[in-house]
Amino acid sequence: MIEKVINIKHSVIPMLFKKPLSEVEFSDIQKLKDAKIEESEILDYKEQMISDDKLVKHVTAFSNTSGGDLIFGIKERGRGGYPVGIPGIEDNVNKERLEQIIISNIRPRIGAQFHEIDIPNSDRIILIIRIPEGQNRPYYDIRSHKYYKRYNYEAIPMDEFEIESLYQKRFFGASKLAKYVEEIILFHRNMQSDDLPERIDGHIIITPLRIDDRIIDTANEEQIRINFDPNKIRFEPDSRQQYLPGIAKPSRYGIKWNAWNNNIEVHRNGLVHFVKLYGYFNESENTKVIDADALALDLLQTIQFAEKIYSIYDFIGKVKIKLRVMNTLTSKIVRGGHFPLKYYERFPKCDADEIHIEREWDSWRLTEDYLEIGESIMDEFSNYYELWKADMFNTDGEFILK
Repeated sequence: MIEKVINIKHSVIPMLFKKPLSEVEFSDIQKLKDAKIEESEILDYKEQMISDDKLVKHVTAFSNTSGGDLIFGIKERGRGGYPVGIPGIEDNVNKERLEQIIISNIRPRIGAQFHEIDIPNSDRIILIIRIPEGQNRPYYDIRSHKYYKRYNYEAIPMDEFEIESLYQKRFFGASKLAKYVEEIILFHRNMQSDDLPERIDGHIIITPLRIDDRIIDTANEEQIRINFDPNKIRFEPDSRQQYLPGIAKPSRYGIKWNAWNNNIEVHRNGLVHFVKLYGYFNESENTKVIDADALALDLLQTIQFAEKIYSIYDFIGKVKIKLRVMNTLTSKIVRGGHFPLKYYERFPKCDADEIHIEREWDSWRLTEDYLEIGESIMDEFSNYYELWKADMFNTDGEFILK
């Protein structure tokens, strides 16, 4: 099945094929030809590979508009026309080099997905480059020193008023996201009913950079029930336990699951929020302690859960990964195991009341890179405790279950 575009509130999500890009096959390309699908704002056919300069120009234009697919190896009928042949291109494309060209020549940085498809009974291929709609628009082409947009099947320069308008939206959007995150953290902290003195609560947040869009339709209860079966939601590095506690319930922000001291919520705008108590004041030891191993495990699994969310709802783009741990002043990391083991006495105390760490990543690479992201964040977390590295990862970057 082929769809040209899906409109959800104010967001336009390119979805030429109703499946993940990695699963697109030659038969799907053949359907474009059979159905005479023409070029559009989100689709551009190229019979041959193009120069690096033109590639940067087209990617910038897609990013500044609605995102879309560049498909190489398709012969079209006139400008803006439909496919009349699938000759393919030579199977010698260096995707890593093309990716580096895109990363190095567009500001802010934009990520793109690459997918090769073999043409049956041929030594040629189809190459698809999928460019997400940018959430940090406007994007600037360093090579040509211009801002481009998609218009009438072409990449054309934007005028100064369009550029200024997008800059205003970018800066307003960044402050709006920061305010939104503060609001949800405060809301969840105020909802806590326990009376633990000096509780240490951790907030793992993964969110699109633009939060005005509605990504998830929470009115579709059947889809939610099918896609979020707790018995099937299991992630590494410990897949023995299901990730989602309890059953899905509607909430103020979207969908929530809470049980067994875990609180997980997915907002309608695609923000994922994991909340848990990770420490408290140990009166017998006169020390405030935090379980960093449990925090790291939840971080790794929430990163993978977020990609599952974005895959289900066809969102691609940059996401921000935030770790906020509250009330950490004078706390110590539990070393050598989980509570109530007491291997923390000789380690330094945290000198910050709050730990706040951020990373930015491509949504479709979260599962592929979850260990890299998690180790980077937990290393920085450990710095607050005067430690160079997080000890829950080995020298190969693998998480060590204790």
